[in-house]
Amino acid sequence: MKSLSALLIALPCITLSPLVTAHADALNLTVDVGSAKQQGDSFSDHDTSVGLTLGYELTSNWSLNLSYTDFGKVFTGPGILVTESGDYETQHFIDTKALGLTAQYLTDPLIAGWAFGARFGLMHVDTKLSYVAPELMDGFSHSRLDSGTAPLVGALATYNLTEKLALIVSADYMAPEVETSGLGDEKIKTTRFAVGLNYHF
Repeated sequence: MKSLSALLIALPCITLSPLVTAHADALNLTVDVGSAKQQGDSFSDHDTSVGLTLGYELTSNWSLNLSYTDFGKVFTGPGILVTESGDYETQHFIDTKALGLTAQYLTDPLIAGWAFGARFGLMHVDTKLSYVAPELMDGFSHSRLDSGTAPLVGALATYNLTEKLALIVSADYMAPEVETSGLGDEKIKTTRFAVGLNYHF
């Protein structure tokens, strides 16, 4: 199922690649940086987030975007590691990265040169869950990977700086289900705010 979700995201890109190559002037590239807040049942933390998005304009207002986003690493809380030599305090973290495919609608410039839009799509999310016991074996650590898919919705605004370069401000939300413990999955409500530059080829 995990590999299938990644394939479902990649398949449209593979299928459309000849069309994209023939119409390279419809391509655009966005690099952005911001802050992502991740909230679970018992924690809430945020970290710096960076993203890279390749877009293909289907029309003057609609585009298809392939994105890679690093949502950062957040602290999920303390814990206890029980060993034969004693009990040790642990610190737990999650590190989230995602590959996404979204459809985006952007208006023509409306107010003072700003255009506004929305996007929706599917993210293949890889969540690395780790903990460290600072007092055990000079900082014993352990990690595992949980993968899945989650829908994403977002809003954005753009302002043209030049004919090819635009400023972009965005907000996105997703809530992937992650197995944070042996008790089952929990939704990690993830909100990301970012600012970046969009270059039109």
